Amino acid sequence: MRNFRITMLTKKLMRSSVLLMPFLYINLLITSCVQDKKKISEDIKEQSLELYRFEQDLFGIKPELVPDGLQELKDKYGSFFELFAFQITRLGSRDSAEMNRNFIHFLSDTNFRAVYTECEKVFPDFETERHGLENAFTRYSSLFPGNTVPKVITMLSVFSYPIVVDSTSLGIGLDMYLGTDNKYYFTLEPPLPLFLRKKMRKEYIVTDAMKGWLESDYGIDESRAKIVDMMISQGRTLCALDKIVPDVHDTLKSGFSSSQLEWCTTNEAKIWSFFIENKLLFSDDPNLLQKYVSDGPTTNGFPKESPGNIGKFAGWMIVRSYMDNHPDVSVKSLMEEKDLMKIFQQSKYKPAK
Repeated sequence: MRNFRITMLTKKLMRSSVLLMPFLYINLLITSCVQDKKKISEDIKEQSLELYRFEQDLFGIKPELVPDGLQELKDKYGSFFELFAFQITRLGSRDSAEMNRNFIHFLSDTNFRAVYTECEKVFPDFETERHGLENAFTRYSSLFPGNTVPKVITMLSVFSYPIVVDSTSLGIGLDMYLGTDNKYYFTLEPPLPLFLRKKMRKEYIVTDAMKGWLESDYGIDESRAKIVDMMISQGRTLCALDKIVPDVHDTLKSGFSSSQLEWCTTNEAKIWSFFIENKLLFSDDPNLLQKYVSDGPTTNGFPKESPGNIGKFAGWMIVRSYMDNHPDVSVKSLMEEKDLMKIFQQSKYKPAK
């Protein structure tokens, strides 16, 4: 099966390969979590969010006024403009005349303008998403005191990255959330599989954004990871999301369907036995990591009812057990813990048969 490895652009080094499509650069992110519904105190004051509509500012530039328009974007967006020009779209150039020509071509292209129009149609005001992000970052600030809360910047990523993160900004590629059956997703070659398109909906924006922000600070080096490391890393992100977005449905946080979550819960002991009996936990074989801790339509070796990345579910259960056994450990301490084996060993995880 084709490798649909899911990544995002973060303030850390990219940890996995980009999936290139002939139409445009594609690099998809899928987020995840499960929920325990324990809420942060209601007396926490909701904080306002700095929100900018980069795509509106960009496509508001008339092609004949590109030089001045690009300078205005540079002045307003700073390093994010550089990120957009040089890494997301590759329109940037150290030769200013060449970069101007690239942007003129981009802004004059009827296909890109049509996608921008579609984004405006699906996201006329972004107020629902803004409110969800404000609630999430309010809880994040309480759980992670002292951590930066980014400014949020919407953009048209030319079907590239859904979430883009640098040290102070969180970019959201609106063209990656146009709806499962949006016509533009069927123009890509090879076609996007359904398990990816199901998550390319506006309902996933808040959880994707929060996962991206968490993983940019607390993600691990996947090139050196064992299966159990990936389980714990993904599992603790899910547990953090439980606290940050407690009212969001489990399917949106996990990326699993309701039936897949039900299947995992029913078969929790069998899932764990499979990893133990096949001695998979301490394997760093890339092929095995791809099978068991990477996203897909289902997990190889399990029934078709299972979700892809079944290791993510196991990791959530392990970390939840760890937190249940260590009520004094804060979410921030959990995420900052460097010794993932400590979390695994002290979790005392043993699913009921």
